[in-house]
Order: sequence, then structure tokens, then C-alpha cells
Amino acid sequence: MQVSSFSDYALRILMSLASVPDRTLSVRSLAERHGLSFDHLAKVGQFLAREGFVEATRGRGGGLRLARPADEIMIGDVLRRSEACSGLVECLRPGAEVRCVLAPVCGLSPILAEAEEAFFARLDRRSIADAVPQPAQVRAAIGADG
Repeated sequence: MQVSSFSDYALRILMSLASVPDRTLSVRSLAERHGLSFDHLAKVGQFLAREGFVEATRGRGGGLRLARPADEIMIGDVLRRSEACSGLVECLRPGAEVRCVLAPVCGLSPILAEAEEAFFARLDRRSIADAVPQPAQVRAAIGADG
């Protein structure tokens, strides 16, 4: 399964914030530190706030911070929400028009559905905290150690 850049950036933001749980990081600084587009990262930040993963504050000194401890934010939950229409193939995408002539007799779609479910089940057991075993190293990597 390929994770979209949107989901990748969401995980990067959460990992960065997990490394500084007592601080707020601006979207601009996160974009600069990760070498990503500010506009795109702002959309990802809005999504994370809307889904309750982060708290967002506006204005001077504003930015993003985790809404709850990193060990309570499960990677599977983040990806399920950010990859809402992921489906490995057309027939597994919710609401997709299935044009495949094999759909009525296909044995592949249930196999892929099972694999996708196993993928998410595994990630449901791992938290953002698991992805940041060395917070000081993450802080140094993103230039937030000062």
C-alpha cells in the first residue's frame, strides 16, 4: 500500500510535535524545517486539527501542538482518516464507480481487502510515540532543540 504525500506529511507533523510536547510549532517553521510547501502543510495542519489530533492557535505565537499525548495517537487512526478513499484497487474505494468487467467474478478484491485490513490492524497497535523513540534526535533533525 502506498501512503499519500498528505498522510506522509500528517505523520511528519505529528512526529515533530511529539518531540516537543510542551511547545507549539508554527506551520511556517514546520514547512521550512521539513522543506515542504507552507500552503500544503497548512491544509494538513487544518485536517489534523479538525480530526482532533492537534490543537491549532492563530496569531503571534500560534501554531500547532498535540491535542493529546503521542502515545494515545495511533498511526492506524491517522492513516484511516487521511486515506479515507485509499482502497488498493478501484473496487475497494468507497463510492467508486467500478468499471472492471471481472468485478462480479473477482476473487482478488477480497484478498486485497483482507491485506488492507491487516495493514491497518498492525498500525492500530503503534502510536506516534513509537515513531519517535528518540525525541531529542527528532528535535535536532528539525532544528527545534533550542
